[in-house]
Amino acid sequence: MESRHSILFDARTATSAYPGINRYIRSLLAAMIPELLEDEDLHVILPPDTQIPCLAHPRVTTHATESPVSTLKSHLQTFKLAHAIHAQIYHAPYILTPVRVPGKMVLTVHDVIPLSHPQYSSFYTRLFWKFTGRRAIRHSRRIIGVSEDALKACARFFGTNSARRSVVIHHGIDPVFCPQPPEIVDDIRRTYNLPEKFLLYVGSDRPHKNVTTLLHALALLDPTASVPLVIAGFDSESSPLRHEAEQLDLNDRVLWIGEVPDQDLPALYSAAHAFVFPSLVEGFGFPVLEAMACGTPVICSALNVLKEITGGAATIVHPTDRQEWRRAIHTAIVSLQWHDVYRDKGLARAAKFSWKTAAHATLGVYRQLYSKQHALSTEPPTRS
Repeated sequence: MESRHSILFDARTATSAYPGINRYIRSLLAAMIPELLEDEDLHVILPPDTQIPCLAHPRVTTHATESPVSTLKSHLQTFKLAHAIHAQIYHAPYILTPVRVPGKMVLTVHDVIPLSHPQYSSFYTRLFWKFTGRRAIRHSRRIIGVSEDALKACARFFGTNSARRSVVIHHGIDPVFCPQPPEIVDDIRRTYNLPEKFLLYVGSDRPHKNVTTLLHALALLDPTASVPLVIAGFDSESSPLRHEAEQLDLNDRVLWIGEVPDQDLPALYSAAHAFVFPSLVEGFGFPVLEAMACGTPVICSALNVLKEITGGAATIVHPTDRQEWRRAIHTAIVSLQWHDVYRDKGLARAAKFSWKTAAHATLGVYRQLYSKQHALSTEPPTRS
């Protein structure tokens, strides 16, 4: 009987090139490491020149790669490492995996956006996802979906035979996202020169974020009964959205504050009267959950994943219906009851998401796979 269990966690995508995956890796590892049992050894393979503070732990060993995750050299190093440590479990938080890996592979699926919404990806990206995704799904002993919606999309594009190997484990939320004290909120207002009452959008200006619908909805509102829209998350100087706002005569009604440091986000959310998120496609929708956790009522698109995450705790709007967005925003501005109800609902819903819960569930997946015999992840699971 094996006295110890060896886990290899592939953190090679813990870089700014993969922002959502990076956050997932760092948050999950930080919550998971304190929960390791005495007989569990965690090995973490890192991208070049990368440090993750939580990995300084007696049962954790780090291994740095010499090349970026997309290179053959990086995959070969990962393969050799898995062999050297006799990994029982290999956890891939993204579909970029070596062709063969000893141990039983656990794969996290965040979304399949390049396939489900091909208009937002290049031909080569779609081709990569089609073949790499199919291989990774086929070779996985367990598939973790960050949402029900992610697993349904996975089944739609890669087949339904993976369903019995799949489990939903929602992301958590960092405890720093909580209602901020009045003095902290006042400081953030002064820092960014914000008005007392405003709507907030945080995200990118990429087409699928659909900020243009938000601008048009704002233009439909009576200026005398409206409040400014604060847009954060990207450099607006070169953004086509800025020109669009000018054409809609919204110069005085939209405030562009650019990229915001992570440490300012909780106070920024807390200062906003409401958070608006008109996205056309999302893998999870972290900003929606962060806003709710800070006590800010949310209006968001009627995407399946956002409906799943918000669980009735947000106002849901058709993503491209400008009149529906106008009505929702108007209600948010004029109704104190709406604000109070959705503030309380959002706080209660956000409290259900924690990285500790996600860590316990993920470790549970690993532990179900422990066995005396190692099985190659490249051998498809036997059918029962």
